[in-house]
Formats: sequence, C-alpha cells, structure tokens
Amino acid sequence: MKLLSLLWAVLLLAACSVPAPEQPVCRLVLEQSSAYTAQQTVAEVPVGGKAEFRLTPTEGYILTGTDCSGGTLARTAEGWLLTVEDVRYSAVVRVGARQSARSLTYYANGGRRLDGGDEQAAVTLPVSEAHLRVNSSRGNELFQRPGYTLESWNTAPDGSGQRVGLGSRTEPGTVLYAQWARWTPEEYFSWEDGSGGAVITGYTGSQDCLVVPGELGGLSVVGIQSGAFQGAVCTQVILPDTLRTVAVDAFADCGVETLTLFDNIQSITDHSFSGCKGLRTLYINAREDPVYSGSYYDTFPDKYDRLLSLREEKKLVLFSGSSTRFGYDSGMLETGLPGYAVVNMGVFAYTNAYPQLMLILDCMQKGDILLVSPEFDAAKRQFCTTNELDDDFFSMVESNYDLAAGLDLRQYTGVLSALQSYLQTKANLTPRSYDLSPAEFDEDGNPVDTPSYNEYGDYCLYRPNAADDEPIYGLKVEYRVEAFPKNLFIDSANRVYQQFLDAGVFVYMTYSPRNRLCISADSTPEARQALDAYFRENLIIPVISDLEDSLVPGRYLYGTDNHLSTEGAALRTRQVLEELKDQMQHDGIRS
Repeated sequence: MKLLSLLWAVLLLAACSVPAPEQPVCRLVLEQSSAYTAQQTVAEVPVGGKAEFRLTPTEGYILTGTDCSGGTLARTAEGWLLTVEDVRYSAVVRVGARQSARSLTYYANGGRRLDGGDEQAAVTLPVSEAHLRVNSSRGNELFQRPGYTLESWNTAPDGSGQRVGLGSRTEPGTVLYAQWARWTPEEYFSWEDGSGGAVITGYTGSQDCLVVPGELGGLSVVGIQSGAFQGAVCTQVILPDTLRTVAVDAFADCGVETLTLFDNIQSITDHSFSGCKGLRTLYINAREDPVYSGSYYDTFPDKYDRLLSLREEKKLVLFSGSSTRFGYDSGMLETGLPGYAVVNMGVFAYTNAYPQLMLILDCMQKGDILLVSPEFDAAKRQFCTTNELDDDFFSMVESNYDLAAGLDLRQYTGVLSALQSYLQTKANLTPRSYDLSPAEFDEDGNPVDTPSYNEYGDYCLYRPNAADDEPIYGLKVEYRVEAFPKNLFIDSANRVYQQFLDAGVFVYMTYSPRNRLCISADSTPEARQALDAYFRENLIIPVISDLEDSLVPGRYLYGTDNHLSTEGAALRTRQVLEELKDQMQHDGIRS
C-alpha cells in the first residue's frame, strides 16, 4: 500500500513539473492617424478576450466608426472608447474619421508659423461641429514671435475688428489675425531669481499699456512680488502665459482698466489689485484644456450662442436655474407664440443670477420678453442680492471666456478671487475637449444615444414620473413674507429688472416648481397667500401665475424636488403659455 501511495506521489509530482501549454494571445495594433491620438496603440489579449483603446480626436476631426469585426466606438466623458469584443485573431484596427466641414482661418500677422510654412500664408483648421459657434485656436501651437505675447485674435489685421480671445468662440468660417503685444522693455523692471524663474520686484516705467515680459534675464517670468507695480499709471495690463503667481498688493492703487491673463495662472486674487477702482474688463485667454465640457455648466455658452444668433429677432427668454432647464417644452411655447423665438437660459440656481442676467440683457432688444422664475431654495442668488462673483460663474463660461469680458467689473466684487478658486479646482480635474457637447450626455454625465438638450436649451431626455409624492432631499423651503425682506430681496431684484425695462424688454415672473410636501411648516396656506400678494405689490414686474399652482405633486418631479418630469414639464408649459398670453394681451403685445 505504501508503495502504491509513493508511486502516485511521484506521478503527481511529474505532472506538476510539465509546463502548461501557453494560452494563445491575439495582438491588435491600432492604425496610426493624424485624426486622433491614443493612450495605447497595441493591445494583447487572450483568444475570446476584450481589447479597449481610448482615443482623443484631433481638433476638428470627427470619428465615424471602425472596420474591426466586433468593434464598437462610443463617446464617454473622458473621450472616445474603442472596444473590440471576442477577439479571435491578430489584426490591424482601423478607425474612420473625417474633417469637419467647418473651419477657421488664421494669419500669423507678424509672427512666424511653427510648422515652418510661409508666414504670409493662412493656416486653415477644421473646427468641431459640437456647438453653434466654434472655439478658436489657443495659438501657441500655431505661431510664435520672440519678445511678444499673443494676446488675442481679431477679424482685422490692425485689431480694429472683432476681438476673439484665445480659445474663445466665434462664427465658423471667420478669418482671424494674430494680435501681438510687444513686451515692455527689460530695463524698466527689477527682478530676482525665484523658484522656477524670475519674480518681478519693481517697475519704473510709465507706459499706458504694460506688457509684462515672458522672460527677464533669460529666465521665464513666473511671479510678481507685492508692491512691484504699486501706483503704476498704466491703464492696460497684459500678463504672460508663463506667470503663475501675483502677490497681494502687486498692482495696488494702479490705474489699470483692462487686464489680460491666461488660465494657467495659479494664484491671483482681488487683493493683488487692491485699490484699482477703475478695473472694468477682464480678458482670459485659454492655455489649458477645458474640464467642464459636456457637463451642465457647459450648456450656458451653448444657450448663449443661440441667444446671440437671435439678437435681432423677437424672442422669449426663460431664466432661472435648473428648474427652468428641466421645466419647459419650449417648442410648445414657440408654437403657441408665433413670431417669438424661444431661448431657455436656465442652467444652475446656486450661482449669482446677476452676471448671467447682464449678459442676457446685452442680447435683448425692445419688445422681447424675459420670463423669470426664481428658485426659492437659492433665493439670495436668484433675487440678485449680492454682486459677488463665484467660481461657478467661471465654470459656466469656461468654453467661452469672452463672456467674462462682457461684464463691467466695477459692478462686481470678488472677481479675481473667484477666478483663482475656479482655476485651483480645475487643476485637479480631468482635461476634456471643446469637441464634447452637453447634448451627448445625460445629467449624470453618462453618454446618451439621443441628444439630451434640444435647440432651445431644454433638457429633453424622457423623464418618467416619480413613483410617489415623497420629497427627494427634504429641504424645507420658506414661502413666507418674513423670508424675503424688501430692502434685500425685492429692491435688489427690482434694480436688475429695471435695466431690462429701460431697454424696452417686457419682464414677467412666474414661480418655479416645487414639491408641495417640501416646504416649511410655517409656510401655511395663509402665509403663501400673503407672500404672493407681497410680490405682486412690491415687484415692479407683473407676477403672471399663482404661487399655489407652482406647488406640484411630487409624482411630476424627477430625481429632485424641483426638476419636472417630462409630463410635468408639459403640464407646466401649457399653464404658463396661457398665463403669458393673458398678460401679453393685457399689455397690448401681439404675438
């Protein structure tokens, strides 16, 4: 028996020492192309396995599919994902691509082309079809000019045309000329060798336009020390893209009116320009990839593109936060109000409405209608009780920084501090591409097969009714007069509405939808009735709907306590349409 056991042990040991046959491996090689880049170009997988390639299209190219058997190409929030299922053999994987039919044309205009081409000849580049208007090149990959900063594009060689910030949007087909700002001579600066480059410590010049050099003494300029430009008489300041930090009081009490900087700066606050009471315009040039492309933040520039395209047409503009984004069937409104184009400008309630409304006002004309529906859970921001900017504003204009240049900074506080907060957050997020459209993703950032936004700006993916009326978050909103002191809420809102009225724009208010079970215990029927009367008496604009009609059963909401389901949005739109018609008839407006 022992001999038999020993024999089995020897046989088992011998079996274990025999090498296992190697598992067949398939090698997939991604074909190289100028239309895209890939994180990896070779994948080795076992027979029957799955291979994945992450692709980033070159600006202006559109990926159209793959000829690989079992291959699928899908867009994700991080770019494009090519998946090959059930791999059975080694192969070269090809991805189809085409250039967009749209393009922008650039001239070096005194600079030199980095591709070595004729400096007098144009560079024409295809641009994305993801947006109504298109993002311009950031320029540093096209042209260079020693001793100068490329500070913008312009539709005229001498800068007398339309200015377009680097990376900001313009109309497709536009011809753009590089605008070069010559560095202020080195002899006017004192500096020291800091960590990573030159830090400016002083300035003795008197130029009206101060162009801070990108280099001093052969070192890249990376910082500006406190007091370096204190009291400088310049009215225009252009900072280089090498700059990373601007210290507190660096430009204290100087005469700057216009500031140009790049979005790779790391530290700059309002205290850097303390006492600069004349600072009114901020130009931001893009050097970094966007990080909010495809998100709901990115809908603001898209909605603004539509608004801008309708600048000379009669229009109805819908505004508040996401309750407006989810709250209307704008096609129904446009059908019911013939002659009016509809723009849904609702994005996000928890950022200041004031700067958004001022940008909207710039695109409106006499006879237009603005319909506001403030969200009471973000009432201070919605009623414009503060003029302080926040980082969310910059997140919303990221893919078109020129929108920030449309604000008069003298009317706002916290501008550069908000910019710094936004940039610090941005630095920790995954870079994306201007080619991504919010319409390609749902509210949670998942790719979708059908557009999630329509041409008006409505979030239009189907949203089922809730299973019951129970609140989602349970935030109990106040519907009482005491929650809206006149000197804070009413007077602030009226100051903004008056600017629209002065421009000949009709401004009306309706209430934003809210789960009727998600209001405070003190918001009794009597309190709500008093609040409605209070708004009607003190606001300078008509309130066209009853507050009670805005408190809806929770079943007509989707995922939150104020985002309407598809059926809820249709019901609300029919109601608001009739209220609008009644008010317009009262005001003698013909649709």
